[in-house]
Amino acid sequence: MNKIFKLLALFLAITLTVVSIQSCSQDGDWEETTNGGQFGFSIERDTYFIEKAIGEQNQIKFNIKPNYKFETLKTTFKFTSNLTGTLKLNGVVLNPNQEYTFTEQNNTFEYTGTVAGDHIIKFSVKNEKGTSKDEEFSLKYGLSEFAHTYIGGTAQIWQSDESIYTMKITPNANTPATGFKIKFTDYNGTIKFNGVPAVIGQEYPINNIASFTTTLSTNVSGQVALHYTISNATVSKDYEIQQTIEARQIVIESLNLNATTVSPNTQMNLTGVIKKTPSTSNSTIKYKTWISSSSNSNPNAIQTTNNAYISYAMVNNSFSYDFKALEQGTYTLNFQAQDEFGNESEIKSFNITVSPAIQFVGTLSGSIDLKFQVQGALMRMYLMGFNRTLKAQSAGATQITNVKYTISWYHGTELHSYDFTENVNGPSLDVQGQTFQTGQVLWRTFSLYDNIPNPPTSGILKVEVFTNTGQTISNSVTVPVSFSQM
Repeated sequence: MNKIFKLLALFLAITLTVVSIQSCSQDGDWEETTNGGQFGFSIERDTYFIEKAIGEQNQIKFNIKPNYKFETLKTTFKFTSNLTGTLKLNGVVLNPNQEYTFTEQNNTFEYTGTVAGDHIIKFSVKNEKGTSKDEEFSLKYGLSEFAHTYIGGTAQIWQSDESIYTMKITPNANTPATGFKIKFTDYNGTIKFNGVPAVIGQEYPINNIASFTTTLSTNVSGQVALHYTISNATVSKDYEIQQTIEARQIVIESLNLNATTVSPNTQMNLTGVIKKTPSTSNSTIKYKTWISSSSNSNPNAIQTTNNAYISYAMVNNSFSYDFKALEQGTYTLNFQAQDEFGNESEIKSFNITVSPAIQFVGTLSGSIDLKFQVQGALMRMYLMGFNRTLKAQSAGATQITNVKYTISWYHGTELHSYDFTENVNGPSLDVQGQTFQTGQVLWRTFSLYDNIPNPPTSGILKVEVFTNTGQTISNSVTVPVSFSQM
C-alpha cells in the first residue's frame, strides 16, 4: 500500500512540474512577442548574403524597432569578428569590442573582408533601461575571378538627389581584363550608367573596368536598394547597393487669416510663407482645405477644396488663398500643403465665426415722456423725449452709420408718430437707459371745454439701424407712456 501511495505522490509531483514548465514556457513566449515589454526592441535585418570576393563590400541592414520612441533612450552596440576585415557605419571605421552609440534608428553597416573564410560578425545591442539583443551575421568571402568595389553614397541623400557611385573591377592575375558587363535588375528610381540613362534588365559593356559610374535617384524615402549583376565570359555575380533616402519636408513658416469674425458672403484670405526643406528648383506645391466642424452641420458653408489637393505656383515661397464665408455659423477651417514627392506639412487650423452683418443683441426697451400745460382756456400737449435701451453689433467690415427712432401712440382714436435720427459711424451701438431729448414737440391743443380723451398709457418704440453696406435691421416694442403736467 505504501508503494502505491509513493507512486501516486510521484505522479502528482511530475504533473505539477509539467504544468509549471508549460506555464513558464507560455509566459516566456508572450514576453518574447512583446520584444521585452515597454522598453524592449527588435532588430530588422537581412539574413541572406551572397559570397563575396576578398576586398568586396557587404552592406548589413540593422534597423532598431523599439516599443518606445527611439530618441528617448540611448542605445549602444559592440561587435566582434572571428576573421580580419573592416566594419564601417556612416563612413566611420569601427573597432571591435568598443562601445558605440546609435545616432539613427535605421542603419546600414558596411563590412569588407580581407581574408577568405566565413566571417562571423556578432553584435551586442543594449539601451539605457538594460534591454539587450544579440545578432550574428555570417559573411562568406572566397577567391574569385574578380573583385568589384565602389565608393560614394556616404553623404546624406534626399529624395530626388543624384548619388554617384564610382566603381571598379579588379580581375585576379589569371582573369582577362576585358569582356565585363553590368546589368541593373531592380531599383525604385532612375539609373544612369556613365552618365547615360540605363534600363532595367539591359546589359551594358564596361569599357574601363578601372573606373565607371552608376548614378541613382529616387523620389521615395526610406531604405531602398539597387540590385545589379556584373559578369564576364565565365562568371556572373550579384551585387546590391543599399540606400537610406531622407524625406524632404514642406514647412508652413507662417499662415495668417485676414479675419476670424465676418458676415455672410464675405471674401476671406489666407496668406503666408511655405518652404521646402531642403529647397528645390520646383516652386509648385499642392494645398487643400476642409471644414472639420461646423455649428450648423454644413461643411459647405465656407468655400474649401473639399479635402482635395490643388496645385499652386509660389513666388519666393509666398502663398495666398482666397475663399468666401457663405453662411452664418462657427467653423473650424483646416489647411495642409504637400510637395512634389507627396510629403505633407503639419495641419493648420483656424476658428471662424460667421455672424449676421448687423444684428440686435439683447432686449429692446424704453419709455415715452409726454407733458401737458394749461394756459387760460387751452391745454397744450408736448412730447419731451423718450428713453431707450438697445444694443446692435455689426460684423466684419460692416459699420453702423445711423439709427432711426420712430415713436408713436394713440390718444383716443388719433395716432401720433414722430421720427428722430442719430449718427453712429462705428461697429456697434450700445445705449443703456439713455434719454433722447426731443425738445418740446407740440402734438395736440385742446379747449378746456372739449371732450378730451384719457391720456395715453403706452406707445410703440421702433428702431431701425442702417449700415455702410446697405443692410438694415429693425425692431419694435411696446413701451410705457408717462403723462404729467409741466
